[in-house]
Amino acid sequence: MRSVLRNCIVAAAVAVVVAASAVGVVGAASPAPVPGGPAGLGVCAVQASAARSGGTVAALRAFADCEIARRMTTLGQLTSAVAASKSLTSADAAALSTDIADASSGLASLKTSIDGGRSTTALKLEIVEIVSRYRVYLLLGPQVRLTIAADDVLALKPHFDQVSTALAGRIVGADASGQDVAAAQASLDAMNASVAAAVAWRHPCRPDCWH
Repeated sequence: MRSVLRNCIVAAAVAVVVAASAVGVVGAASPAPVPGGPAGLGVCAVQASAARSGGTVAALRAFADCEIARRMTTLGQLTSAVAASKSLTSADAAALSTDIADASSGLASLKTSIDGGRSTTALKLEIVEIVSRYRVYLLLGPQVRLTIAADDVLALKPHFDQVSTALAGRIVGADASGQDVAAAQASLDAMNASVAAAVAWRHPCRPDCWH
């Protein structure tokens, strides 16, 4: 029985590694985090402090421009991640690209308005819009990462199917020779159930599920 399980494990490991290499996944396309983290701690800290203490038009504008620039950097990273993914479906790639482009365009327009602003009250309201209207960190970033990961699962499913078929054949052979295959069968069933659950979660949900 030990030899059967060892052969099953080796076969599964080799097949999954080859499959992952074939479709170019394994997280290579995940966008790198922006320095300071999603909340931007440390990125615009100086500008934020000046905006809180002074509250002048210049201070508020500098803080807003920093926050917009930080988001533009992230949007560029997300664009690169979408372009680099080899498993994203064309529909998902198009939907994500549209969302990223809309956010970029909206933030650019908002920056133009902020840079021309002369009222501290208006500037404060526009600063709120940076977060409330363009949810780059709370929504868009996770949306891109999870959609890529979900499409990775779909891309790998045919390879998992091949592995499952091969392992099932080994188990049948071992069973026919009188070996105890209960543990091996349970492991295979668990793997198949996990893959099926992942595909079932992904299948009905396109990127627009986030809106």
